[in-house]
Amino acid sequence: METTAKTQKVSLHTLYDTYNSHVRALDFYKEELQYLEMRLGTIVNANTGQEVLSQAEHFQNVFLITADNIAELKGRVQKGLQHIEEVIKVKPTHADEKTINDLGIYSRDLHELENRFSAMKLEFNSFLAKYL
Repeated sequence: METTAKTQKVSLHTLYDTYNSHVRALDFYKEELQYLEMRLGTIVNANTGQEVLSQAEHFQNVFLITADNIAELKGRVQKGLQHIEEVIKVKPTHADEKTINDLGIYSRDLHELENRFSAMKLEFNSFLAKYL
């Protein structure tokens, strides 16, 4: 959501819904990551070979980094959501340019996280197929 030369008029309630949608998406990825970690544990318990353990450690590190990225982005989105809630109390009309621009940044970051998550999941599923 990039702004043009003229300031966009976007309802705060529309932005609020979009921010909430981002929070729900991040919650989904957090839950999905927990499921992948559980699957990784299953592989590690069934296979003690050095190659498996080495790859498992790689995925464990990737999962930790991904969890940190999800938590960091969710914190930023929630802070934006709190800002919108405060603004709605004072003047429940249209959003200011900063709030619109911030949402554009969060949307871009979420899209990048989704792409990285998909690639990671594809790589992990290939690993699972090899050892299950």
